Amino acid sequence: MDQKDLTNKELDKVTGGGIADQFAGIPMSELIGGPLKAARGAQEALTRSTAEFIERAGMKTRDMDDKQ
Repeated sequence: MDQKDLTNKELDKVTGGGIADQFAGIPMSELIGGPLKAARGAQEALTRSTAEFIERAGMKTRDMDDKQ
């Protein structure tokens, strides 16, 4: 079967309108922003956990050295 690239006009006819019209009403900020906010929150939690681990694992600060 031969394939043919559709023109924008032909594509609009097949899809029932412009491609942009197909996405009208979709909450893009939620679709894109939600996962980004979740990733940021996970990164913050990982950073806190790493800092706590380093403190518990025996990293000495200048204040701790002075007290010993």
